[in-house]
Amino acid sequence: MRRLALVAVLLLAPGLAHAQELACGPDGREIVDVDFSGNLRFHGGELENAIVTTPSSWLRRVLHIPVGARHCLDSLELMRDEVRLRLFYRLRGLYKTTVDAAVTPRSPTDSSAVGVLFRIVEGPPVIIDTLDISGLDSVPRGIRDRALRLLTPFRNRIYNKLLLQAATDSVVTLLQNTGYAYAAEPLRDISVDNASDRASVQLTFLPGHRAHIVRVDYSLQGNEPNEPPKIDSTTVRRLLSFHKGDLYRQTDLLISQRDLYGLETYRHVDVELLPDSLQPSDTSLAVLVRLGEAKMNSMRAGVGWASLDCARAQARYTDRDFLGAAKRLELDGRLSRIALCTPEVRHDIISSRAGLNYYVSGTLRFPALFGPRNVPSLTLFSERTSEFQTYIRYTPIGGAAQLTRDLSPRVFRPGLPLTIGYRIEYGRTDADPAVFCQIFNRCSLADIARLTRNSYLQVASLALARDRTDNLLDPSRGSQEHVEFRHGLTAQDTGGAAQFSRLFADAAVYRQLGVNTMLAARLEGGTVVAGFSFRGATDFVPPQERLYAGGPNSVRGYNQNLLGPIVYIVRSFSDSLTPSGGHIYQARDTATVAQFSPTGGNTLLVGNLELRRRSPFLSDILQLAAFVDAGVLWNRPKETVSWSSVRLTPGIGVRVQSPVGPFRVDVAYNPYALATGAAYFSDPTANVLRCVSPGNTFDRGEITAGSECPTTFRAAKRSSLFSRLTFNFSIGQAF
Repeated sequence: MRRLALVAVLLLAPGLAHAQELACGPDGREIVDVDFSGNLRFHGGELENAIVTTPSSWLRRVLHIPVGARHCLDSLELMRDEVRLRLFYRLRGLYKTTVDAAVTPRSPTDSSAVGVLFRIVEGPPVIIDTLDISGLDSVPRGIRDRALRLLTPFRNRIYNKLLLQAATDSVVTLLQNTGYAYAAEPLRDISVDNASDRASVQLTFLPGHRAHIVRVDYSLQGNEPNEPPKIDSTTVRRLLSFHKGDLYRQTDLLISQRDLYGLETYRHVDVELLPDSLQPSDTSLAVLVRLGEAKMNSMRAGVGWASLDCARAQARYTDRDFLGAAKRLELDGRLSRIALCTPEVRHDIISSRAGLNYYVSGTLRFPALFGPRNVPSLTLFSERTSEFQTYIRYTPIGGAAQLTRDLSPRVFRPGLPLTIGYRIEYGRTDADPAVFCQIFNRCSLADIARLTRNSYLQVASLALARDRTDNLLDPSRGSQEHVEFRHGLTAQDTGGAAQFSRLFADAAVYRQLGVNTMLAARLEGGTVVAGFSFRGATDFVPPQERLYAGGPNSVRGYNQNLLGPIVYIVRSFSDSLTPSGGHIYQARDTATVAQFSPTGGNTLLVGNLELRRRSPFLSDILQLAAFVDAGVLWNRPKETVSWSSVRLTPGIGVRVQSPVGPFRVDVAYNPYALATGAAYFSDPTANVLRCVSPGNTFDRGEITAGSECPTTFRAAKRSSLFSRLTFNFSIGQAF
């Protein structure tokens, strides 16, 4: 027991001492450097986490600015660090590792600043040459084989106590999830021959009897001491992941506990076996579900500001037992573009036309209908939303039906939700007339007005997400994947109902590179096609269902939605006569641009790579980043792309931690000339848009049937370095 207590103290001491920091007295010797030599199997970052001795802040050590923590040498802790490092290696199978700490003054004439070098001689590893596993003969063969596959790889491998412990824990968990409720840690008989560096390991498992659940008892309490519970045991029974007669699985109890907590209807949840003395038998088990209800009603509100949303506000009212049976009612309201808009937003014709954006909805969820892992919901909503320089969507009334199922076997949080949905809305989409003219070949302002009338839009969707990250707001390790398929039917086109299908997928990975540095990478792509129906389809895809790129969460060298096809509205053009007496309207590159609007595309590919590192000063709240984004957006089959079409924009950024996520400032460099696009002149006297792109051959700019305005106009070039920089301000990491 004394040895175990000593090990625990040594393992906990680094964290405790770090919390207290290494105090500096008047004659203290400041630590300016900590290094390691001879560490072949483990990098310095891993060893730094095992010791207490740590240098002062970067500003103090390098720039001699008295900002940040000042750490001084503690001779006692330094000796303990030698022991900690030896223990670190011993737990990983290197019993003969020696560690010697050397303290060196910064200069021969200055003993107030020192560097610390830990000289490590790792020595040979201890190899497990004998591994005996017993006690699993009574376990079904399939389960026994799975258990042996976890343990037998350790034979003739390094005796790593931590990895072996993790493997035995996995075996115990496997047994507990296949009916063996009382399976416990195995008996161990381990001997190490220091002379030959060989280890003999014998593990004896005691699985006990396989059992089923024969009874479920309930202890339900209301929110107040003498108040009866609002949710009865019949409803709770439908919320559990196990039932009477099921084979005992520890995971089912933990998942049920997690799901009940996730409903937010309970302040206290216990799902556990009754004490041994109250169990019917070794093979028949009783489970107790003990619940204490929370308040069933809540109201939340908040205000904020964003560069494109301006001042905004939101509120949510929640009733977690609406009309009984744990049905959940959520009433949501959001307002944006209330005030304090940036000049960029105020000068955007689309944004100024949209005015106040709003969203109001009521959602009813039924967690007890099919169980908490299969939650259907119904939503009614009304909204008006605008996308910067792109479109405005008005929806007076809409509805959605959705079913979400968590496919993940994980216990402590959902990790693989599948969502099936159907959405119908009655509304209209407004965009710049040039967008409709360029994409849909509708250049008459009268035709465009018909396109923007209220009509029905129906969308069926299927989405699957997987989250294996360590932090929702600011992940540093793990991965995320998401894929969504949407198929829609719209009557917005004057030619009749049109169908479209959209597939979008993205994946991100996060890797820790040392203690203070991490690397994040993301790849996303999408495609939109017309149709996917036995009845055929048209080429019409609503602007809000097309793909866009550029902005603080995409390719950051471009402003929101401005990577990809663009149309220009110009204020002037030149008129030249043809030999036949016709008029050709063409705009020069120096023509003043009144408005430019992204048309979106039907094929997208974007990649991001970002290196994030804690700042050497104010490291608890400040993070620095360097990134490079690449992307391309185009329309198939009219356009083709090559490597030269890919736009690559590097940049740097700063993140400041806040309660709602990192506040992010990114500056990206865009070395490319402005994109070429079709140029139009709006002629209200003729109620038509005229094509004035250089090289067009349309008489008076009137586009003929089956033709398109050439994408040959290029706005005035950006000449200064500052004009090639794009600034992005937002809350949360880019991905």
